[in-house]
Amino acid sequence: MKKVLMLSVLAVFAFGACKERGGTVIAKVGGTQITDAMLAEKLQNTPPAYQSYVNTPLGRKQFVDAIVRENIMLEAAKQAGVNKKAEYTEALADFKREQERQLKEYQDGLLIETYLREVHTKIIASETDIQEYYNLNREQFDSPVAYTVKHILLTDRAEAEAAYARLQNGESFDDVAREVSQDTGSAAQGGLIGPFRRGDLVPEFEKAALSLQNNQLSGIIETSYGFHIILKVSEEKLPPMTFEQAVPEIKRIIERERFDKWFEETKQKLGVKVDYAKAEAVKITPDNNMFQMPYGEFEM
Repeated sequence: MKKVLMLSVLAVFAFGACKERGGTVIAKVGGTQITDAMLAEKLQNTPPAYQSYVNTPLGRKQFVDAIVRENIMLEAAKQAGVNKKAEYTEALADFKREQERQLKEYQDGLLIETYLREVHTKIIASETDIQEYYNLNREQFDSPVAYTVKHILLTDRAEAEAAYARLQNGESFDDVAREVSQDTGSAAQGGLIGPFRRGDLVPEFEKAALSLQNNQLSGIIETSYGFHIILKVSEEKLPPMTFEQAVPEIKRIIERERFDKWFEETKQKLGVKVDYAKAEAVKITPDNNMFQMPYGEFEM
């Protein structure tokens, strides 16, 4: 009995977007004809777990009956004028807009993903590049160090200056970070980041952080993320790394540096300008009209 009910539901969803096609007519429901071509297509799309069942005489009959039942409901709904009611047309319009949004999102994502594969071929670090980096930065691998810092991130310089003034006046770094930092991931831990190694973070931040002594406070550091105030917590010496151990890290560092350089050059070429104040002023209105499948409330 459970399998019969599941087949009915599957058939209803499978035929929800059914279009008439040529072929032998199997059933008629009002002005709608269900053909063998339509049935074959939908049977083909039935989940594998039910393929064998719908190919039995009983399973096929139940599958066709479910299609007929759905089309009876569709015809009755149309004759009752439900397809012209605001509740229906507004929900359908919402659904179409959401589908268009999702399609646009998918198109954009696919375009970026495809292009990034092309970009990556231009920034790949060769074996020679990796060996050269290793030779020029032997100390980084012979005596590696892990750093731990705290930071406060704000997108507005004036807000960063206000936070810095509070720290200069003796307020706890942890308290100010929890209260105002816009890096919510670290703010809950008083701004804690790390431990990290050289090459893990954006260059401007890393350069400032590594130049500090333990418990020393930086000035206001600007990066692509905004304005940072950094407090160095500690550093720890790690075991030496052989060239073979260092290869993945060096490859990542070189390719990230090359990508960052490419990105900034592209940004400059495009003349990018952003008004963050206007962006922050945008308000979000909850959408209470999201489309919901009507079948969710009914037992078929």
